[in-house]
Amino acid sequence: MRLSCLGMPSLWQRASGYNSVSPPESTRNIVAGESLSVVAIPAGLPWPLRLTMRRTTDGSVSITAHFPLGVYHGHAADGSPNTIPSPARLFSAFVSASHTGAAAAADGQVAPDIDEALTWLEKHPPHGLHIPSTAPVQSGKRVAYRKTGTIEKDQPKTAAKAISDGYAINGEIGWLWDDMPDGVRDALSRLCEDVPCLGEMDSPVVMSIETVEANWRLDSAATAFTPGGLRVQIPAPGRTRVLRELHSQSRPPKVPTASADRFRPSGDSVRAFPTSEECLRTARYAEVGPLRRPDGDHSPWSDVLIFLADDGTGREFTPERRVSWCVAFHRALVARIGDGAPAVVTGRYLEGRPRPANRLAIQYVPASVLAQSTVEAALDVPGAFLVMLPSDVSDDDEAVVLRAVAGMTRLNHRRDEAPARLRPVGEVFDAKDFWRPPVRGTQRLWSPTPVAVPEVTRQRGEWTFEDAILLSLGFVWRDRFDAVPKGTQGYRSLVAQVRERGAGVMWRHRVTRNPSFYAHKMPQGVTAQPYTALISVGDLLADTGLAAVGQSRHLGGGLLVPADLPTELAQNVLGRRP
Repeated sequence: MRLSCLGMPSLWQRASGYNSVSPPESTRNIVAGESLSVVAIPAGLPWPLRLTMRRTTDGSVSITAHFPLGVYHGHAADGSPNTIPSPARLFSAFVSASHTGAAAAADGQVAPDIDEALTWLEKHPPHGLHIPSTAPVQSGKRVAYRKTGTIEKDQPKTAAKAISDGYAINGEIGWLWDDMPDGVRDALSRLCEDVPCLGEMDSPVVMSIETVEANWRLDSAATAFTPGGLRVQIPAPGRTRVLRELHSQSRPPKVPTASADRFRPSGDSVRAFPTSEECLRTARYAEVGPLRRPDGDHSPWSDVLIFLADDGTGREFTPERRVSWCVAFHRALVARIGDGAPAVVTGRYLEGRPRPANRLAIQYVPASVLAQSTVEAALDVPGAFLVMLPSDVSDDDEAVVLRAVAGMTRLNHRRDEAPARLRPVGEVFDAKDFWRPPVRGTQRLWSPTPVAVPEVTRQRGEWTFEDAILLSLGFVWRDRFDAVPKGTQGYRSLVAQVRERGAGVMWRHRVTRNPSFYAHKMPQGVTAQPYTALISVGDLLADTGLAAVGQSRHLGGGLLVPADLPTELAQNVLGRRP
């Protein structure tokens, strides 16, 4: 492999819109508007960036990138940090390499086959993306005062710079095409060797030949009103022409004279390079979620960890205190994980990234409820905590949780009371087969324990409390329904879809005593309205599946416990519903 661009990058590299080494002064990237800075590359790192393309066994082509320092550092046109390099940034890197690399002619002209490949890329965005979990390197706005490379009043100018606004990346990033022609693949393979970086120089990258599966797929039917998903910039036809024009504008028409190039204190400033959003468009990628099964065996949670527990005095936790004790368990879990706890545990997802329907849930059940399960542990304690991992949890995140809970034997809540005693059941249980099946001649209904709290109550127009309960079901299984916008109209649509799956409320009762005890961090202006109920979930959940509903379903409330009725009675009740 031929090494290239070991020193300062050309103006072409900056004009092409991927980060690179910059001159001492802060500059602005032509394509992406990036603020660049000089950094030192640690000795021994692979350099320059090596892009490798590979055609998989199914005919698709993939490009994968690994960051040896575990950090990606890049910026959008407005100076805000990017989480990942977009397809538009990758395209800009290819345009730059086509003029500066080994495939370019001596005068910088582009080879015909490479020009055709760039034209093809303008019309064909990646069909899939592989995006690992990411997290900001620093949570606060810490700055350091650094020299900018300019002089002001005969003194070097300093300015406050963020210590790091990069993103830690847990794995490799991939771009995948399903139908790339062989000629395009071959041309891009030659360009890959000449791409020095896809981010600023403090996040060097090594590209590998490892094939990855897409966890985001292009949604070609999406509109600006399609909710959710991941939206990234992609090139459009004509983008190559725009980049070349920007490069030409940035190059001086002639070499400056010594007189014109001398230092002038009053006139020196950071050089601003032209930028353009022309021939760029936004594409929506939908997350590849867990397999959706129409036969009712879908469970929002997959694995369950069980900790036999009592309140420190040999008694079970009262219903009013179960939410607060589950919150205490959650805080202890986060503390044991330490910095970098995954979002599936903390519930803190990056702004702009879609939130999954469910995350890690912690529930408490008394021994009488646990006896209805398939758990064959000695029930010599009054109850147990359930740690429920969502179905779409990654192997890495699950491993983090398993390491954190190992050795937990006690749980502190308040200073004025004894700590809870914990005894883990040394087995991971399947949430899909958690409950014993219903007895012959009965039909399985469900009752939320100790109570459930609706996320949404009052809405404009006709809206009943039953609608609010069914909406809670829709939130849990929203990945199985058509996407709906937020607000009354979207909520009504989601409730209608839930009813179509056979769900309904047979009986309900509002709990008015100490309602705040059953909720966790209610939205401002919303009053908790806990309830008990008898619910049919239709075909959303298998008879043996474990699930929870409502506002506190992740922390101590709304656990769906079997409440079976004789089949004839249940059908009569269902039949009388309007």
